[in-house]
Amino acid sequence: MSIKKTSFTGILLAVTLISSSLINSAYAKNIAIYRWIDKNNIVNFSQNLPQGYDYTELSTISSFRALSKDERQALAEKDKLAQVIAQQETLQDDITAKNKATFTKNCKAARLNIKMLTSLDDVHVSEEKSDGSIGSRPLTAAEKAEKLTLSKKHEGLYCSKKT
Repeated sequence: MSIKKTSFTGILLAVTLISSSLINSAYAKNIAIYRWIDKNNIVNFSQNLPQGYDYTELSTISSFRALSKDERQALAEKDKLAQVIAQQETLQDDITAKNKATFTKNCKAARLNIKMLTSLDDVHVSEEKSDGSIGSRPLTAAEKAEKLTLSKKHEGLYCSKKT
């Protein structure tokens, strides 16, 4: 005598089929269909009982039912909500993409600043003078250290560990 092993997929399929048939039977409705042959030898089918003809009654099970007004309204609201959610997700994806581009740009700028501040002895900064003209002056050691600290903070903020 042999024992057959039943796979998990087979059991899951069987449970799914049984549960779906039970659910469908809850909505199922027996529909009578009448079949008869009229005086012109034409075969007719109808859900209405034929008058004056010898008929055969057939039956079928229909799992379809009409939705109530409240059910239709709930479905419409659900669809509308799904559209709003999809729009919000698209907007969020766009914002995320813009933020990623900004982070990448700021990361590169921070790393370039660090490279410049650590590799050059004399770093000049352009600034507006009291007379309105633009001039250049070298950074002091304290200013250079402050800018380097700030650039390292920016690198930590905008650069991921991978880049």
